[in-house]
Amino acid sequence: MTNPCANGKYQSPINIKSKIAIKCGALCDLVFYYRTSKANLVNVGKNIVLDYDNGSYVMFNSEVYELDKLSFTIPASHKLDNYTYPMEMHLNHRSPDTGKLLIIAVLFEINDATSKSNLFLDMFKDALPQNKGEQKNVNTPEEWTVFNVLPEIKSFFSYTGSLPRSPCIENVQWIVFDNTVNCNVNFFEKLKKIIKGNVRSIQKLNSRKIYYNSNTAEKNSRNYGSKLRCYTEEQFRKSCSCLTGQKDIVSAKNKQVLLLTIVVILVVLFVLLILYLVQEGFLSKALANCSKMLSSKLFIPKQAKK
Repeated sequence: MTNPCANGKYQSPINIKSKIAIKCGALCDLVFYYRTSKANLVNVGKNIVLDYDNGSYVMFNSEVYELDKLSFTIPASHKLDNYTYPMEMHLNHRSPDTGKLLIIAVLFEINDATSKSNLFLDMFKDALPQNKGEQKNVNTPEEWTVFNVLPEIKSFFSYTGSLPRSPCIENVQWIVFDNTVNCNVNFFEKLKKIIKGNVRSIQKLNSRKIYYNSNTAEKNSRNYGSKLRCYTEEQFRKSCSCLTGQKDIVSAKNKQVLLLTIVVILVVLFVLLILYLVQEGFLSKALANCSKMLSSKLFIPKQAKK
């Protein structure tokens, strides 16, 4: 059996060269539906994984990808125009329909500037499990959501790649943000001591296309999951369960289909009516009557008196 890690042609990470990126606009549309979660931390050896609660997802090109977990690499896995950032966070998603994976990569700079990303990471920086297999849970406030760790300007590159670790399975959709966020030195040093460098080498592009979306539309910069923060815990879980089953999305699609069907039926009925009128001679009679009426004395202008 072929080993993708050694022989795969579409492997990750890659060096993203912005000059060769193809603008994709609406053809790579990304919308966020992120909700709050507890910080469920696990040390898996060479990485800290944060298992995110159910109910959060993104829609990429109208397909739902549920957020599963967050992970980190030090330094960053991807290069951006040959530059390597000190840290990268991966937001791992999976399609409930197809099983396809989508990973969003966030690039970090290290400084102590106050920011939403810094506050997000600070919530669990003192609870990072030190040993492999160790788990820790941190209760978080209602305003704590992974959306806060995304850059304010959400332009991104996208390409088809693989998992950046064994088993290196391919056909993974990658979204790499063009703009960076920051984390403080304290968090970075604590995480660095635990994962001790876990980056795979840069892989060949092998004729793959890299796409770019400036993603400046208002709908792409908002978090549509935040409205559930005012729910009680029971309502929140129930709503997340419904969303995970995509009932809201199915309902929206059904409304679109119904509207389209009504329009088609009205157009068909109008065409049939025209054909019926032609067949029965109503149109020719109506035209003749109109012509007769226009030629009548009522519509003939009076001649001016000499």
